[in-house]
Amino acid sequence: MQFQLKDKFLEISGVYAKLMEALLGANTHTTLVDEYIQPTPGCTVLDVGCGPSTILEFLQDVKYIGLDHNANYIATAKQKYGSRGTFICAGVDQLNDYGLKTFDRIIILGVMHHLDDEKLSELMISLKGRLNTGGMLITFDVTFEDKQNLVARFLAKNDRGKFVRTKEQYLKFIEAVFTVQKADVRRDLLRVPYTHLLTCSTAQVANESL
Repeated sequence: MQFQLKDKFLEISGVYAKLMEALLGANTHTTLVDEYIQPTPGCTVLDVGCGPSTILEFLQDVKYIGLDHNANYIATAKQKYGSRGTFICAGVDQLNDYGLKTFDRIIILGVMHHLDDEKLSELMISLKGRLNTGGMLITFDVTFEDKQNLVARFLAKNDRGKFVRTKEQYLKFIEAVFTVQKADVRRDLLRVPYTHLLTCSTAQVANESL
C-alpha cells in the first residue's frame, strides 16, 4: 500500500521533479547529453516517455518532440519550455497515431523498466524505421547486476517500474530491432548507490535482420 501511495505521488510533476533534483548527480544530464545523446546543431529528437522533459534543459539547438501519457508532466513541459519543443500527451503505444516521421535521435530515458515484455517488444518494433541515416537510439534504465550493491538492488526492486531487467534482458529487446553500438553499466549517476544501463544503437542494415 505504501509503495502504491508513493507511485501516485510521483505522478505529480512537482513531486517527481523535486525527487529527481535530490537524487540526480551534478553531472547526470550532462553525461547523458555529452557521452550518449551527442546532439548535433538542428538535429531532430524524439523523447519517448519524456516526463516533464527535463532533458530539454540540456539540449541546445534541437528540434524536440516529447511524448508522455501523464497529462500533468506534459502540462509542466509546455509551461516551462513553450515553443522550444512539441509536447504530446499519449502513451508509448500510440506513436503511430501522430504522423511522426524520422529522427536523428530517439531517446528512451527511464521507460523500459515500466513496460512488460510484450509492450517493450511492441515499442521497439514501432520505432523501427524511425531513425535517419546516422541516427541513434539512446536508452537509460535502472538495471540488475550480479553482486550488486545492496542499496542499489533494494532501490531497483522497489522502483515504481515493475519490470527492471538485467543488461542482457534489456539488450534482447533492443537487438531484435536495432544494432547496439554501446551498452554501459553505470553506477555513478545518482547521489545514492544505483545501477543504470545506458545504450546507444543504430538502425539495422538489411542483411543484419536476415
